[in-house]
Amino acid sequence: MNTNELIIHAPCDPGHPPLSLVSLDWFGERMDPPAQFSFSFERDLLVFRALRKAEARSHPDATPGRFMESLWTHDVAEFFVSDPVTGHYLEVNLSPNGAHWACLFDAPRRRLAEVRDSGASSRGRCREGGWEARFDVPLGWMREHLHFGVETRLNVTFILDSPSQRFLSVADLGDGDPDFHRPDHFLTWRQEGRKAE
Repeated sequence: MNTNELIIHAPCDPGHPPLSLVSLDWFGERMDPPAQFSFSFERDLLVFRALRKAEARSHPDATPGRFMESLWTHDVAEFFVSDPVTGHYLEVNLSPNGAHWACLFDAPRRRLAEVRDSGASSRGRCREGGWEARFDVPLGWMREHLHFGVETRLNVTFILDSPSQRFLSVADLGDGDPDFHRPDHFLTWRQEGRKAE
């Protein structure tokens, strides 16, 4: 699903906002079943949801709702948020069982600081035949630390089918080996119901 922009939805009752499909991996091979995700504004939160109708292979030490590094060594959904003022960017890893990790970078792959105190929360559910996970982060924190707004750029990525691992990205990040740390290729976004400028 390579696109030029991402949609951030309004909250939906009942259930979650419409899901976007990511059906091709980094090398253009079809994913069956595809990964799915959504972003939404809910109250004062930015909410990221990810799911797949396939068995999950979460990190064996991952605890639902807890912060943990190296989740990417197993199945994980990820999103990236670039700061339009400083050029820094945030990476969030979300395990199918709801464990998470977040880190700020000041250049591609150069860590600035892990983010443990943003007020974010995560949860997930793994069951036979699929998984669904969610990460909620306060918009106030995003605005204060990442200047979140209309100039912000985003991307959604997945690492699936561990241990062999297949890499998926919504944005076209270019050629070569899989590398999600290419903030110059992240996507613009718009709120559901508003026209692109």
